[in-house]
Amino acid sequence: MIDLYGKSNGFGWQLGDVIGAQIVSVPMSVALGRANQSLLGFMAALVALFGVTLVVLNVLLHYVILKPIQRITQLAGDVAAGKSDVPEFPVKGKDEIASLARSFNLMHRSVQNAIRMLEMRA
Repeated sequence: MIDLYGKSNGFGWQLGDVIGAQIVSVPMSVALGRANQSLLGFMAALVALFGVTLVVLNVLLHYVILKPIQRITQLAGDVAAGKSDVPEFPVKGKDEIASLARSFNLMHRSVQNAIRMLEMRA
């Protein structure tokens, strides 16, 4: 190339000379199609993540909050019905459910003591 055009002026090009032009055209539909496909993939992943999070939260809510409260409610109903062999609710942790269980157990002991005192007087 240097032998053909020389070492100076960029192979013999002069300022302002048009050497060539190439126009490349890409249809907009190809770019938009890829963008839509990426958006749909992202949205599907986001919906799946939201669904999994919702299921996990519901399961945790059921086992961590609802089941213990239902058990305490059942025990309270048994105490209210006058059953004397109602076991105490096991206290685990220091959260609100554990505080409720401690309060229930205290109430249960107080009711049992009151019943014993009434039976002693009769």
